[in-house]
Amino acid sequence: MIHHDLVSFLEGLWRNAPLMAALVGICVGQILKIPIHYFRTRQWELHKIIDAGGMPSSHAAGVMALTTALAYVVGPQSPIFATSVVFTAIVMYDAGGIRRHAGEHAVLLNRIAMELSLNSESDNSSSSVEQEGERLKEILGHEPQEVILGAVIGLLIGIVFGKWWIW
Repeated sequence: MIHHDLVSFLEGLWRNAPLMAALVGICVGQILKIPIHYFRTRQWELHKIIDAGGMPSSHAAGVMALTTALAYVVGPQSPIFATSVVFTAIVMYDAGGIRRHAGEHAVLLNRIAMELSLNSESDNSSSSVEQEGERLKEILGHEPQEVILGAVIGLLIGIVFGKWWIW
């Protein structure tokens, strides 16, 4: 009985086009960060696959894929679709606005910490922020074009899953 319920549950997840679209959107967005970074810098950095920020926004790709697939599955008149549209707008605004500004603040704070560290070293202080390795992560959010590319990727994935996924 438990085995049948588990199989039924997993089959339900697999057939859930909006869920699969969102997950694929996130994965495609993260995977694309590696070659895009390479073309910009000529350096392969595989850790980009788990980094926040950068081109494209996997958050935007995921939520746009979810919302687009929902439009096909439940229709644009559905309250679930409406909720997803609002959710998508909030996530994309957050990725391109608030999180980006937090990253810009991190740059300034790291610069201040570095200056304080240099000053404390010249004063022969025993401890400094830089020596303790407490740098803030600076790339947290996205530039508008990164969010837009993520949204376009998500839109395309959402169309594919909404129209043709097994459900």
